[in-house]
Amino acid sequence: MIRPITKLSTKLSIAYGLLFALVLSFSGFFVYTSVERVISETVDSSLDSISDLIRQIVETNMENKRGETRKDLIVAQHYLGTDIGIDENTVTYITFNPVNEQRGEITLPTLTVNGIPVGNEHWIVDQIHINTQGTVSLYQLSQEGFVCISTSERTGENYQGIGWLIPKDSPLYTLMMREQTWFGRDYDYIAKQWLFTGYKLIYLEGRVIGAIHVAQQQTQMENLRKDILSIPVGSSGFPYIIDYVGKVVVHPSLEGKYLLHHDFMLDLVFKRNGRIRYTRIDEITGDLVEYIAYFKYIPEMNWIVIVGSTVQDFYGGLYLVRVMMIAVFGTAILTTQILSLLLGRKITKPITIITRKIKEISEGEANLSQTLDVRSSDEVGKLSEYFNNFVKKLKNISTLERHGVEVMLRDTQMNALQAQINPHFLYNTLETIRFMISMNDKRSMDMVKLLAQLFRVSIGKGEKYVTLRSELEHVNLYLELQKIRYSNRFSVEIAINEDLMDLYTIKFLLQPLVENSIYHGLEEIEGGGIIRISALRKKERLIVSVYDNGAGIPPQKRDTILAHLKNEDRTGSVGLQNVHDRIHLHFGDDYGLTIESAEGMGTTVTLSLPWLTLKPKSTYISENRRPVFIY
Repeated sequence: MIRPITKLSTKLSIAYGLLFALVLSFSGFFVYTSVERVISETVDSSLDSISDLIRQIVETNMENKRGETRKDLIVAQHYLGTDIGIDENTVTYITFNPVNEQRGEITLPTLTVNGIPVGNEHWIVDQIHINTQGTVSLYQLSQEGFVCISTSERTGENYQGIGWLIPKDSPLYTLMMREQTWFGRDYDYIAKQWLFTGYKLIYLEGRVIGAIHVAQQQTQMENLRKDILSIPVGSSGFPYIIDYVGKVVVHPSLEGKYLLHHDFMLDLVFKRNGRIRYTRIDEITGDLVEYIAYFKYIPEMNWIVIVGSTVQDFYGGLYLVRVMMIAVFGTAILTTQILSLLLGRKITKPITIITRKIKEISEGEANLSQTLDVRSSDEVGKLSEYFNNFVKKLKNISTLERHGVEVMLRDTQMNALQAQINPHFLYNTLETIRFMISMNDKRSMDMVKLLAQLFRVSIGKGEKYVTLRSELEHVNLYLELQKIRYSNRFSVEIAINEDLMDLYTIKFLLQPLVENSIYHGLEEIEGGGIIRISALRKKERLIVSVYDNGAGIPPQKRDTILAHLKNEDRTGSVGLQNVHDRIHLHFGDDYGLTIESAEGMGTTVTLSLPWLTLKPKSTYISENRRPVFIY
């Protein structure tokens, strides 16, 4: 049997502990879901943009030769004529089924044109080839499907053209029988390239007896493959292309393979456009890995572009935040339970004393003037005085507790903002606030207010493009916090004309630059530091500079950073690289970040940005590496 809780101190401890736990859990859940939503929107937008970019690359680099295959089928039909027949003599062919990769043997009657056999003789396909300059193959219908009996491509010891089988259970067989004349693409396993193809059924007395096939080499595939596979997707993913029957068109290692045996691929082929989340076993480790992919259909090519990577690739940072939040909140809840127990005992101690003293009074054994220390001559007045003092103390304790909850809530909310604010900066700022509170420094309230405003501006509305005015608002809030932290060891100068304030650019470009100025330029100086932010128009560009008069950058370190920005070396400033890469991604290689610095003379970081008077909805980089803005 569970014994009821009778001690008031225990009840208070449980109540306070549950209250703190509920508040912390709710705030943590809210902050985590908010950050997850922002990261998900960013990931989705990035994958969607990459798939759009690949689709544009395909559409601008591929040369559609469907007209030539249509012409070739007309030429082939002309040479075949109408005098097509079947001879009773039989021919045996060694067949190869590319779907199940099985070999077999099929015996067929001899197919003739103008009474001349056209099987192993190859004369008819050679004549068509001379006039079309394309690959020509002749198929004869069997009970297992269409069998290649003659082809113009007969070079190579391992060529498998003669006897190539299009089985009845294949999608290509279904399309040929349904469409009668069908145009598409196929994979040449010998040349390892894709071809534009056309198939036309051959009839005898109203029944299908075979098919003529023509193919033209698809141009620029190597350049297209190189362009597509060079596009990064996260840290481990890559884009690839399949056709609508699940055959791989562009891939680092699987070109020409069928992928329809994967369940997620069937869903993807039928939907053709959208977003998919699926799991697959890693071939190297054997682990079950979860993936996210965006896919888009290119109707002109009958291709599907797939862009994605592992969930860990995109959300690894978020999972780390989750682990950190669980650790922080678990520690906070345990701490609040201990504090609530101590506070509960402290709060109930006066009540216990009053109860004991009231009992002594009721028994007539107490000296009221000494035991209760009452200033009033009336017992009720004396008890009221103690009660009022207790209430006053409880009120003071409650005030302190509410203040502590507010500070801890702000601390937990700020810890979840590491996608926009450097976590070291956030930690140091909260430590400064805590120290100021302990010293009764009124500036602590200003810092809390500034940090809340910085949080609001950082989260924003999820927009991609903001005005220069909005960027400066974000940077000013950051700098105000840093000036308080560093006791105004540096000053800030902003030299930007009002007519530049409403120009648009991408978010979070300036904050990493001023952060570098503070931590790497002004950290060691005692006073007199200057950060100057300026902007001007240079032709059709917006030039924004961040200067500091700090220690400057040693030549060797500066060369390392510049090599890093040029992708020659992957060690350097993550903040500068992030800014430089985002400018390249949105605006092309003509724009970016430059550094001028001399050791002991200060540093100037300059951003070269396009002149945007209107807010773009999206942008992509054209073939000549120039940005194209869509308003």
